[in-house]
Amino acid sequence: MSVLRAALVVSGSYYLAARLGFALTPPWSPISILWPPNALLLAALLLAPTRQWWVLIAAVLPAHIAAQVQSGVPLSMVLGWYLSNSSEALLGAAAIRLLCPRVPRFDSFRDVNVFLVFGALLAPLASSFIDAALVTLLHWGQGGYWRLVRIRFPANALAALLVVPLVLTWAQGAGAALGAPLRRYVEAGLLFGGLTIIGLLVFNWLDPGTRRAPALFYVPLPFLLWAAVRFGPMGVAAANAILAAAAIWGALHGLGPFYGSPEYNARDVQLFLIAVSVPLLLLAVLLAERRRVELETRGQRQQLAHLSRVSLLGGLSGALAHELNQPLTAILSNAQAAEHKLAAGGLDGAELKEILGDIVAADRRASDVIRKLRVLFKNGDTQLQELDVNDVVREVLDLAHGDLTTRHVTIVQRVDARLPKARADRIQLQQVLLNLVVNACEAMSADELHERVLRVETRRSAHDGVQISVIDSGPGFASSAETLFEPFYTTKPHGLGLGLSISRSIITAHGGRLWGSGAPGRGAAFHVQLLAALSPGGHAPLVQ
Repeated sequence: MSVLRAALVVSGSYYLAARLGFALTPPWSPISILWPPNALLLAALLLAPTRQWWVLIAAVLPAHIAAQVQSGVPLSMVLGWYLSNSSEALLGAAAIRLLCPRVPRFDSFRDVNVFLVFGALLAPLASSFIDAALVTLLHWGQGGYWRLVRIRFPANALAALLVVPLVLTWAQGAGAALGAPLRRYVEAGLLFGGLTIIGLLVFNWLDPGTRRAPALFYVPLPFLLWAAVRFGPMGVAAANAILAAAAIWGALHGLGPFYGSPEYNARDVQLFLIAVSVPLLLLAVLLAERRRVELETRGQRQQLAHLSRVSLLGGLSGALAHELNQPLTAILSNAQAAEHKLAAGGLDGAELKEILGDIVAADRRASDVIRKLRVLFKNGDTQLQELDVNDVVREVLDLAHGDLTTRHVTIVQRVDARLPKARADRIQLQQVLLNLVVNACEAMSADELHERVLRVETRRSAHDGVQISVIDSGPGFASSAETLFEPFYTTKPHGLGLGLSISRSIITAHGGRLWGSGAPGRGAAFHVQLLAALSPGGHAPLVQ
């Protein structure tokens, strides 16, 4: 049923496109300035599975005959033009699909170049030779073979440049366009409304005395660039269609900045629209591809950071299990004590209340550890919020408490209670600090037990921000501190060398800095600097 519906839609659209092509045929030319049926069929073939192509090509035959016969064209010539029109769409679609197995994406520079070469250049050129040969063979129309090729080729190439991107971009992005916020609709209305008015002024309502001013061709340029930058290939396709409608209508009626003989006017408007459409489409595609690659890179970076966080927590699994085992053991011990006292009949209300209080406290402690683990294991988008950095430091040290105890590391905290709040993602900041703490513990593994001291300090930075420092008493840096931040560089026997690299990318994405330096005397220090959150007045708090 869907194939039949598609065939009916394509057939009806082909008929309307053919009638439009006849309406755009000037009385002095045997060929239309713009012939859209072929391009429309090409777009339909690109959107449809290849197994349905024969159905669509067959479906446009009745529409083609109905549109052509009304113009008094002999049936033999009607069938000949059906052959040349179908060959153009089929050649273009087959070549494009051979190089792009899926529907061409207009946010891919490669796909669009394939379309431009085969769909908008070679296929119209090849079918123009076929069409001119049939016209010459059947002795229909006027003009020699090469003149027919020269007139037909730009008409079909321009139609491909205008129709195919318009159909494909709207077929692929209509859902996102319909779900856009109201401000996007307002902006689109201003853009396309302004372009329509400019197009009418320049190409239809122009004073004949100013027709030779070359600057008139540049008047629509700001609107076209606006469409490319803000609305991508879909916006450019719509803008090119509006500009083409105004320019062709003006050229047909001898209006606008095109001057000369009628035939040269038609040629000039075709060349003008082709010269405008191609670079604008390529610009929009490059911008769209850049945005797509940035989103994909951001998603991959986020996934890599999540995997690094999971790996980090996996390395702490023993300490975390110990951290959970303590409150669970306390709960079990208190419950067993209460059970024994109840069996002996010696449990009074005060003792029961004390036991239940210990159970609740132990349960909350276990629940708190599990909650923190669930938050760190969660994979989601970055959520910037105002954070108390001292609270984040305490949460990280609580989470690493078991590992710190197992390694016999002494924690020394020096925090500034008057710190301004920082704007950051809590989970990602916890990941960075936890990674620095674990690295510091591993760096001190060869030290004597009494020498394993880890200092964590917070203070105001020198640039209206917040600084967190993690300082160990290990051997320090064997090489430059910057080397440690290079991807896949590691000093651990089984390390991946991604922890510090990912940590720096996270802090950089927050607008901050992460760097290392030698600690006074012995050891290494890593510093995280974050921007302070804006005050209610809109300014970052000043550092005195």
